[in-house]
Amino acid sequence: MASEADLRDASEALGVPAWRVRLDGPSVPTKKHTTGGQNMHRLRVKLGALAMACGTAAIVLAGAPALASTHPTSAKSITGPEVIHGTVYGKAALANTPHIPLTLEGVVNTSDSGFVLGGGKAKEHSLSTAAGKFTVEDTAKPQTSQTFNNKTCRFSETEDLSLSVLGSKSTKAFAGASGPGAVEVHFVEYASRYKSGPKKGQCNTSSSAKPLTKGAVASFLGSFVLTVP
Repeated sequence: MASEADLRDASEALGVPAWRVRLDGPSVPTKKHTTGGQNMHRLRVKLGALAMACGTAAIVLAGAPALASTHPTSAKSITGPEVIHGTVYGKAALANTPHIPLTLEGVVNTSDSGFVLGGGKAKEHSLSTAAGKFTVEDTAKPQTSQTFNNKTCRFSETEDLSLSVLGSKSTKAFAGASGPGAVEVHFVEYASRYKSGPKKGQCNTSSSAKPLTKGAVASFLGSFVLTVP
């Protein structure tokens, strides 16, 4: 099992220091490569919905609301699951500002083709979709976990965020909507290996190392129990 020092070294070398999920305007977590040989990037997620990341359609986030079947709660309102998903691989996942097209499915079926991981510290975040603006707010402190495997050179980081829909700041199909939700952002990178010298074959987690394009993934997964008037 990797030690705390291993995780720190891998995180800095691969450019994946702790990043927080942020659902800001059309842009979210960013990965920034610093100068001086350190390839550090910080993912900050903006969106406020989730992803069936990695193409896994049956995953339910821990702590996420149960996906009840769609049903009316009054003469006009409808309550049901709303899932948002998007995943990119390779070079796209390693970009400083990853572009991840998102699909929304459930009570409202739409998409956000312009979703980009970007920075943001605000507690309110909006996703611009073809069906209107979907705005949410943080309801708890993000929870982050990291792992590094010295044998496979695989570094991963996962962040979970609890959210609540802000219908008063949403528009069109999402106007007046309400409900709880949860987001999980997952990021994976592989370190290269030393090709010669005393460390030949070992994971290269030095500050000058660059992550491999192959195997890199940036994904979103989550669910909302959405009520629309």
